[in-house]
Amino acid sequence: MTDGLTIPEAIRRIFGVDVATESPLLKNKAMSLERNGLIKSSRTKAVERSSIMIGVDQLTPLHNALVLNAVFSDPKQVKKIFTDRTYRTECAQILKKLFGERDSLLGIALRTDAAFALSEALDSNWDLNDKRLPNPFEQLPQVALGKDLSVLQALLAQASTLAPADSVLLAYLKGDLKRAAELVDACGFPPESEVGLLGHHIKAKLKEAADFDDLLDMLRKS
Repeated sequence: MTDGLTIPEAIRRIFGVDVATESPLLKNKAMSLERNGLIKSSRTKAVERSSIMIGVDQLTPLHNALVLNAVFSDPKQVKKIFTDRTYRTECAQILKKLFGERDSLLGIALRTDAAFALSEALDSNWDLNDKRLPNPFEQLPQVALGKDLSVLQALLAQASTLAPADSVLLAYLKGDLKRAAELVDACGFPPESEVGLLGHHIKAKLKEAADFDDLLDMLRKS
């Protein structure tokens, strides 16, 4: 790959955002996605330093990755959505619950139809490398919030005002599985409900981790 665009040029073409003046964070997020291998790139040699270049075939995956990164802040999470079908389905359910019927989120205007279409696309066989996801945000949260903060992380700061189901989802995405399981039990969600099913999944993961710890203990003692 010898021709292409720099990361700032690609972001400007996709979202119309000048990262140098409007959102250095957005550039940093894109660079993280390049470093973890999700966005394919090449390096051009210059006198003082090399430049990272991406081809036009990477504009769609970059668009999709940054839209998803608005909600799922860790680039590892975003890459996992691209590569792990089960995890992608879980994230689609989280988006459905997160967006609901809202027309705004943390003061950021949402395109309601696009928000629904985004979660539906993620829950389908949509090719994330070949077809752009609907973007529900009038302005990307990475730009609007102006901090290294995803929508979910920002909502965590308002946890005291969240509905119980939202608290479960946010604890789960934060990686606090034990707290998420406690909330599921405390709130008494029906087993067949979306949150009840998520609770079953969380408890299975906790049991799997506990079983693994027990196996390690056995191996250390043997």
